[in-house]
This record gives sequence, structure tokens and C-alpha cells, in this order.
Amino acid sequence: MEEGSDRVDLGQLRQDIRVVQRRLVSMGSELVEGSVEESSNGVLMSCSGGQHQWTGSTTAEYSAMPSQEEYYRLVEAELEGSDELTTSRQFSPDGEDEWLIVRGEDGTRYSITLWAGISKVQVSASSWCFTVQPGQTNGGRF
Repeated sequence: MEEGSDRVDLGQLRQDIRVVQRRLVSMGSELVEGSVEESSNGVLMSCSGGQHQWTGSTTAEYSAMPSQEEYYRLVEAELEGSDELTTSRQFSPDGEDEWLIVRGEDGTRYSITLWAGISKVQVSASSWCFTVQPGQTNGGRF
């Protein structure tokens, strides 16, 4: 499936995105086994022109939480030179928080958040925009 594609297999899209989310959320060395959590479905968000994008998140718990900077550097080093995923840093609109953004070659955007107080890492994803075909969501399930 390519960015801008009009027909998308939502199940395959969700599966492909989650593979990357699990990889990004579990790069630290102190990951608690069995702690990776993801919802059974995602959410379709509206884009312009009547299109939608799939969104979802994956969270993992760590027994010893690295600092945000350490985790970001770890992800950046792991993905350096990748043809499939690129990284960039971005500040929140209020300038208080720095985010690590990972972009897939297909246009999917992954945002990494660390919560040091509860020792968790979350990777939220949003796909490119596409047209949902009739019957594709099976009554809201996707």
C-alpha cells in the first residue's frame, strides 16, 4: 500500500503499522516482558476531502526507565541509515516538550512519548489519508 492509495486493506494497514510500533516501543534494554499493550482496533480520523487515516497506539512498560534523551538517541541510532524509517525532533506548540517523530516511507507518522513517572513508552501512529470503501469498516470494526 502506498501513500495516496485510494484502496486500502485496513487489516493489513493496521498490522503493518503495529509491527513498526512494537519495534519502536521496545528498543530499551529494560522492557518488562509481556508489557506491550495495543488496542484491538484503531480509530479512523477524518482528513480533508472525505478521506480518513488510521490511528492507534502501542505502550510498553520498563523496569528501569531511560531518560527521554537516552531513548530518543537509542531510536535515532537504531534507525540511522534506514531506507524505510526516518527520524526528526519537533517541539510541542507551547515549546515545553520535545517529541521524536519517526516517518515511514509510506507516509505513516509515529510519535514517541516517554512517561518517566510510570516507566512507560508509547508510540502513537497515524497513517496517510485514504478513501474508506463501502463496507470496509464492518459496522465500525476495523
